[in-house]
Amino acid sequence: MKYKKFSFSLLEEIEKKKIEKDTINIKTLNLKNKKNHEQLKILIDYQKEYINKIQKKMMSGIDIYQWQNYNDFISILQKIIKENINNVKKNEKILEESLKVWSKNQIKLKVWKHLNIINKKEILKMKKIREEIINENFLQLKFLKKG
Repeated sequence: MKYKKFSFSLLEEIEKKKIEKDTINIKTLNLKNKKNHEQLKILIDYQKEYINKIQKKMMSGIDIYQWQNYNDFISILQKIIKENINNVKKNEKILEESLKVWSKNQIKLKVWKHLNIINKKEILKMKKIREEIINENFLQLKFLKKG
């Protein structure tokens, strides 16, 4: 029975360590996700500002080479923004999966704790029974010596 007690407590400790790792992983993913959102916001703001500059220059007149440069830059900026949006979506999926794993590990931890508690109660019962048996044997031996 001691082996079972050890295995449940060991499994409980392993699960706690997994949860700690998952928590750290989730925190880093969350920070990374916030950073990506901030970067995306900056890029979108920059794109808006740049488009406004183009519109102002177009009102006053712009030559073809400047127009091509502005247009090329805007298209490159749009590609970068799309890549960042894809990265944000990918990170959100990873974060979501990590949260699922974390919640599963929480459930496992509760199960191992419960089984460990049950096992400890059973061990206590067995110890009491052993003590009772030893006491009964001792009392019988005592009566046999007297009788």
